[in-house]
Amino acid sequence: MAFYAILLLAGLLQGVMVSLNAQLGNYYDLFGICFFVHGIALVLLLVYLLAVRRQDLRFGGAPWYVYCVGLLGIGIVASSSWCTLQIGATAMLALSTAGQLISSELIDEFGLFGMPAVKFSPRQIPGYLLVAGGVALVVFS
Repeated sequence: MAFYAILLLAGLLQGVMVSLNAQLGNYYDLFGICFFVHGIALVLLLVYLLAVRRQDLRFGGAPWYVYCVGLLGIGIVASSSWCTLQIGATAMLALSTAGQLISSELIDEFGLFGMPAVKFSPRQIPGYLLVAGGVALVVFS
C-alpha cells in the first residue's frame, strides 16, 4: 500500500512541477529551464550520494542507452514546459499519461531495455479505453 501512496504523491508533485516549469518559461528559454531543473537535481543528488550515503560515484557496466536518460529528460522538460503554456497543465498531463501508457506497454510487451517481458492481456483493454476516453474529455471539452 505504501508504494501506491508514494506513486500518488509523485503524481501530485508532477502536476506541480509541470506548472512551475511552465512558469520558468515566462522568464527563461528552454535551455534555461533545463539548466535549472537538471542542475538543481544534480546538486541535490551529489550532496545525497557523497555527504549522506558516503557513496563513491562509479560509472560503467551499464548498457549505452541507459546514459541517454538525460537527453530524454531534457526533451521532456522542454516540451512539457512549452506545451503547458499553450494548452494548460491538465491537458498536457492527460496526453503525457496516455503517452506513458503506450510506451510502457511496448516496453513490457517486448521486454525492451532489459525489463522483463509482460505480455498484453485483453483484460487491459477496458482500462486503456477508459484512459483514452478521459484524455479525450480533458483535451476536447
